[in-house]
Amino acid sequence: MKKGKQNKIDQLIANLANEFSKIPNFDLTQTDADANRLFNFIVTRFSDIQDYKTLYQRYFIPSTNKALVDTKKELKSSFYKKILNISESQLKENYHDTIRLGYVGLFHKVENYVKDLLKEANLLFNDGKQGKDSIEKYFEKNYNFKFNDWYSDIWLHKINWICNCVKHYDGLPKKQPKYKYLEHLPEDEKIRINHDEFYRDIDYVANTFYQFKLSQIFSLAVFKMSKDDMNLDTMDEDLKAKYLDLEEKVKKLMI
Repeated sequence: MKKGKQNKIDQLIANLANEFSKIPNFDLTQTDADANRLFNFIVTRFSDIQDYKTLYQRYFIPSTNKALVDTKKELKSSFYKKILNISESQLKENYHDTIRLGYVGLFHKVENYVKDLLKEANLLFNDGKQGKDSIEKYFEKNYNFKFNDWYSDIWLHKINWICNCVKHYDGLPKKQPKYKYLEHLPEDEKIRINHDEFYRDIDYVANTFYQFKLSQIFSLAVFKMSKDDMNLDTMDEDLKAKYLDLEEKVKKLMI
């Protein structure tokens, strides 16, 4: 008998619950207010990014392409068609503009996801920042690490770069420093990316970046929480060595 298609949300929850089970005394699906809020935050954001791709696949891009076909028909039957001189690239400008605006929306989702995830981590593992450095301030001050350094991830750099070009240069590729894989683009022509590439970038955000950032932020939050309760001066050499080994592993999460 053919198996039914697995529910994507159930699959997501199972994967996340497995990851969070590695954190001592923390059950993602427990019913207390903090865990429940985090649980619903994660499911909502992961569902939202998938829906974003669906909107483009099923509605925005097909509607834009239909409008293009309709315009071509109108031009072909126009009484003035012999004197009309409109190129294919000019006709497809709405198509490319739809995708360029999609990158703006995609980056804003990434930016807000990281900001709100840090807020949740501070509430859960940092006593709501009461009398302590926030998680982001702690790692910036002690390890020179920023959670929103988009340049450290080539995919996020690309998305951020396109977003800024659209917002500040009307889609022209003038933003410096240039994203290296698009640096060949002429500065007097707007960025043109097809929908398949855009979908791949959404998939990276949904299936790789979101999950990595979730694991990274909460692993570093737990490390900070443990560090706050430690005193290296009173540790014996064996315990200090174990702590330093753990710190080295944590540093790898900051790459």
